[in-house]
Parts: sequence; C-alpha cells; structure tokens
Amino acid sequence: MRIVDVHHAWSLPPRARRAVLVLLGITVVAVACASFMGHGMAALAVVAAAMLTVVAEELVRTAMHAWLRTV
Repeated sequence: MRIVDVHHAWSLPPRARRAVLVLLGITVVAVACASFMGHGMAALAVVAAAMLTVVAEELVRTAMHAWLRTV
C-alpha cells in the first residue's frame, strides 16, 4: 500500500499567509492612492525595487542553502 503525500500549494503557515495578504493589500492601496495624487510612477518604481530586492535575497538564500548542503 502506498501512502500519498498531499502537498498543498501554500508553503507558509496560516498566520504568515494572512500577513502576506495584508501587506499585499496595503501595497495595492498605497500605490492606488499615490497614482490618484500623481505619483503613481514613483510608487511603482519603489514597489518594483522592493520586489527585486526580495527576489535577489531569496535567490541568494536558496543558493547558500544548496551550497551548504553539498559542502
């Protein structure tokens, strides 16, 4: 008999998911308000820079995790 391992799409715990959704909502509202005031491009540039920073951090963290596992 095989045991089926059910993997859910969310890898974060429920409290972290809620925090991510709240931060995403705050970001969307802040960019919308900034665009209504005429600063939409600046707000989008800041959000894009923050997202690129997070992506770079995750890539480095993943690479270091894989590298430390092989060493």
